Amino acid sequence: MTGNLIVLLILVGVIIFFVFLAWRAWHAKNAVVKWVGVIFAALLTLLLAYIAFIYGKGMLDMYGPRPVAPVNISVAATPEQVARGEHLASVLCASCHSTNGSLPLSGGNDFANDSPLPIGMIIPPNITTGGRLAKLTDNDVMRILRTGVDPNGRLTMMAAFPVRNLSDEDALALIAYLRNAPAVQNETLPVAASPLLVFMIGAGALQVNVPATIQPVVAPPKAATLEYGKYITNFMDCTGCHGPTLSADGGPLMPPGSSNLTQIVPKWSKDDFFQAMRTGVDRDGHQISTIMPWKNIGKLEDVELEAMYLYLNSLKPIASPK
Repeated sequence: MTGNLIVLLILVGVIIFFVFLAWRAWHAKNAVVKWVGVIFAALLTLLLAYIAFIYGKGMLDMYGPRPVAPVNISVAATPEQVARGEHLASVLCASCHSTNGSLPLSGGNDFANDSPLPIGMIIPPNITTGGRLAKLTDNDVMRILRTGVDPNGRLTMMAAFPVRNLSDEDALALIAYLRNAPAVQNETLPVAASPLLVFMIGAGALQVNVPATIQPVVAPPKAATLEYGKYITNFMDCTGCHGPTLSADGGPLMPPGSSNLTQIVPKWSKDDFFQAMRTGVDRDGHQISTIMPWKNIGKLEDVELEAMYLYLNSLKPIASPK
């Protein structure tokens, strides 16, 4: 935060300098110097003021206090619930909170390594009871899942991921597993957002909207249906890499090589899709990029994977952005 605050102060200082230059130019005796200087300094002042405003908004979004929504949950932690939670942790959480895409969730790789832009250092933390989880209550964890806000009212990077789309039942199962999973001692470094990432958050290029209240979420019945497939696709965050419409329209933060699923999946059979997600090789023999968490998606149960295929296969093809 300190480095980003320094950047903001430098921007303000440069704005003041150009305002001073505009004032000096206005008092120049030479008409050409006067008007060229005033116009040039004024335009730069306006441009820098706009950048500083967006940057300041990004800092407020990232570091400003947020209302802490009330939560009151009870986790039964039955064997069935813990087992479901372990499954969800393996397919959903391990792709980020692990260095190898597998349990335990002892901390992941720096997202900056896969980003085409300099976004700073964003390392998913250790969320076993040997890490930060030990200091959080079940209510705290549910609040982070639903809003991305920690108990102190500070934004976490979870606000940028759609885990809030998990149903109440699945969210409770995930918490039950996290509480019962083996503890791993591993210290992870805190998030260090670059000035570019702060600016992009301020500009809305990376959405970190926080709901004011926590609403119940109910999943469709678990079955090979379009509805359940949409549910799976939403909480698995396919839009995070493939864009809001899954047509590779994710903008500048989209990982390189992200494909247009609306063009590809409708051409695949169910067996083609299963092969791609379970082996990492598509029907044409091409190896899928390791940036794509196909190993985790491939851990979905057959009914979940089939539902996901049915939903993606039903999408209307959209032309890829140029």
